[in-house]
Amino acid sequence: MMTLGNKEKAMSRSGIARRLWQHENTPILLVLTVMIGVVVLVEYFMKGRVNFISGMNISNVLLQVSVTGIFALGMTLVMISGGIDLSIGNMLSFLGTGMAYLMRTAKWGEAETLLIALVVGVGLQLLMGWIISRTKIEPFIISLGFMSIYRGFTYLITNGREITIIGKIEFLQSVVFRLDKFVVTVPIVLFIALTIIVALVVKYTKFGRRVYAVGGNENAAYLAGINVKNFKLLIYGINGLFVTIASMTLLARLGTGAPVMGLGKEIEVIAAVVVGGTAMSGGKGNIWGAVFGVLVLGIISNALNILGVSPHYQFIISGLLIIFAVIVGYYSGLRTVKRTAKKA
Repeated sequence: MMTLGNKEKAMSRSGIARRLWQHENTPILLVLTVMIGVVVLVEYFMKGRVNFISGMNISNVLLQVSVTGIFALGMTLVMISGGIDLSIGNMLSFLGTGMAYLMRTAKWGEAETLLIALVVGVGLQLLMGWIISRTKIEPFIISLGFMSIYRGFTYLITNGREITIIGKIEFLQSVVFRLDKFVVTVPIVLFIALTIIVALVVKYTKFGRRVYAVGGNENAAYLAGINVKNFKLLIYGINGLFVTIASMTLLARLGTGAPVMGLGKEIEVIAAVVVGGTAMSGGKGNIWGAVFGVLVLGIISNALNILGVSPHYQFIISGLLIIFAVIVGYYSGLRTVKRTAKKA
């Protein structure tokens, strides 16, 4: 016979389970879990072994997604606040080739190059943020213009050629931790550390509340005492910081500054953020959801390579899986809204 204490414990466990099930990140976590399970089973039946969850492959996946993940942190803040930035891919190419040029051709030191890259990266995003926040022009249009500008400067710097910097900024690829074949390098640590910091700031500070307020309703945010124009400017400046850090880590990994090193990166990042539950219209989303979205896209790409799927089919399969993940998230969010409305 169940005692009163046991009943209370059971109800408590039930309440916790219900809250977890209704959490906004639950759909993307379910997609991620199912995806990993399916890949493991398919690889086992196709090849008789499972390399997908080996230490080496997990390290590779984390390294591959670290750059996209750092980008996604800034993009999530921009999108929750009601903006968007289509220029980050070409900005990556511009900053990457610019740093390579300074170190290889102009013979600048590593420290000076990285410092000037930070100043330029944040400064350019502040400029774009200033234009967006001081005009009524859509961020979509302004960022398209900056995309073209970055592309032009990239080709002016490189003349369409790659600039090799082998042996430079190698500390950004240093091994921090090793356990057999599982290796954690600086980009992975940077990604994890920045994720934790940004997630805590967004969830527990006034800054985080203002991000959602500005994205949800600018007029209401203004009436609540928020300087919306300056706040948007700040958000784009922070985005510039993340874009620059991501550009540095990718340049260090590739060892080459190439005009195409950021090709399509903006689509990949925006897709990951949206898959993670961030609304294109602003006011909704969270950092951990974006990180899970990045992992979903990274795992899809890695799994298709391991399974030997042709690159031509990979684009099609990736696109279909992204659409599926977004639909799952959409209907889950719809159910949450309906449940909330019923309670009210």
